[in-house]
Amino acid sequence: MIKLYQNKEWLKRKYWDEGLSIKLIAKLCKVCGNTIWKWMIKLNIPRRSFIPNDIRYRDRNWLYQKYIIEKLSTTQIAKLCEVSDVIVGHWLKNYNISLRSNGESIYLSGINYCKLSEKAIEWIEGELLGDGCIFSASPYSAKFTYSSKYLEYINYISNTLKSFGVKCGKIQKRYHKKLNSYSYSFQSYTYKELLYIRNKWYPEGKKIVPIDLKLTPLICRQWYIGDGCLKHHKGGKPNIELSTCGFSISGVEYLVNQLNKLGFRAMRWAFHNTVGISTHSTKDFLDYIGNSPVKCYSYKFEY
Repeated sequence: MIKLYQNKEWLKRKYWDEGLSIKLIAKLCKVCGNTIWKWMIKLNIPRRSFIPNDIRYRDRNWLYQKYIIEKLSTTQIAKLCEVSDVIVGHWLKNYNISLRSNGESIYLSGINYCKLSEKAIEWIEGELLGDGCIFSASPYSAKFTYSSKYLEYINYISNTLKSFGVKCGKIQKRYHKKLNSYSYSFQSYTYKELLYIRNKWYPEGKKIVPIDLKLTPLICRQWYIGDGCLKHHKGGKPNIELSTCGFSISGVEYLVNQLNKLGFRAMRWAFHNTVGISTHSTKDFLDYIGNSPVKCYSYKFEY
């Protein structure tokens, strides 16, 4: 007699369509999890591998699919993940998805709208070349986040975004015991206009150098402040190094090419995958980007 878990259609429906875990299916069939797993292999049913079953509720796309598209309740989602509905409710709130009393869901994205000028976009993209980050808070909006050891720079970032019409949340202070120092961070409100920039810079979730990025004085200034270093040498002129090790080789080579087109002598240092601007062009580069907008980074401009 064929048992339920030996039926491919039944097992596939329970696992993929209903989203049950192997553990729950095993419990239904009164067998161990290894038995279910072996039959999944035998019946050629692929396993969900993108995120562990017990923490799927932390994945925004999965949670949105189950709660908004499939209209499952928090209790149903909690059963799928074998957690309490309180935990599911916490993550729904974290992703700005709210409940109505009748159990149906309305997506309250908390989306804000602003009109970003060309200057604003250049400034944001300059920050993204450095330590800036845009986080996708929903399928319809995104927010800008930043962290720094300098409170002055965090205030500068926050105030500049506000001048562009992007409101920001409170600045958070954190103590690092090992370093015996503090860091400061904040995040903006969610905006529809930031989502376009997010998709451009994070097409697959990881930050890249967009292939249509054109360097300008403002972009280069914010990039240099975030990831640049002015290296002084005994008895010689200083040179600049821009930390780009987080980008792909092709992305860094694109930036080098853009700098060379602007008339600066630049190259990719293969060992660290960073950008170097030669001593012959360092002064010209600093003149090109102008003065530091904050005192805490003025040392980077002292040629």
